[in-house]
Amino acid sequence: MLNEREQLERDVLTMVRDNVQPIGCGALSQMLQAQGYNISEATVGRVLRELDNLGFTEKAGFQGRVLSPPGIVRLDELESKRRSREWGEEFANALRGHTKDELLEVLVARRAIEAELACLAAANRTDEEVRQLAELLARQGGSVAEEDVEFHSLIARMARNRVLEAAIALIRQDTQLSPVLEYIRRHVKSMVYVDHRNLAQAIIGSQPERAREVMIEHINNLINDVEKYWQLTTGDHYTG
Repeated sequence: MLNEREQLERDVLTMVRDNVQPIGCGALSQMLQAQGYNISEATVGRVLRELDNLGFTEKAGFQGRVLSPPGIVRLDELESKRRSREWGEEFANALRGHTKDELLEVLVARRAIEAELACLAAANRTDEEVRQLAELLARQGGSVAEEDVEFHSLIARMARNRVLEAAIALIRQDTQLSPVLEYIRRHVKSMVYVDHRNLAQAIIGSQPERAREVMIEHINNLINDVEKYWQLTTGDHYTG
């Protein structure tokens, strides 16, 4: 989360931006109080003067303030910082109980099972499943945990092997693993979408061995991402 000063600055800039007309101290103080702030009109005036001096707000005659171009940039920076910190807190909570070695053990197990599932999916897929796979891929412009789970779950169903499908479901039953891996991929700037695209192409093209190879490569990339993340954040080098 943002600190108190940054949160107040973000809220003031947001209100100035969202107000159709230039906004003054009185209206701003009322809006801030409605959000739970214990703040006087005089204090709001001092905050606005600081924002004026920083170039984030501009006076519009006697009507009040408007957001300046640098103010728009500053508000984007604060929003990005807020989202980053919130995501970091969520990751810290999700990572609790997951060591690097545990993550790697899960990925090695996934590699063995999901490679076979991908191979079988390419051999057994139906036209309807191909349509579903293409739709999932089209929604994956980025790396989103829920979409990742849905993508791999569909491939497991397409394989039509209940034993392997149950085995991978057991391995992936920890619902926090996908958000953890997503955070790691973002941190190391990994492009999981490229792996998914290549995997979908092999399955849609009915290329079982190619699908197996791409899935192995995909999981190996995830393993490398985990190793790289720990190296970047702790200086720990994987030797397993």
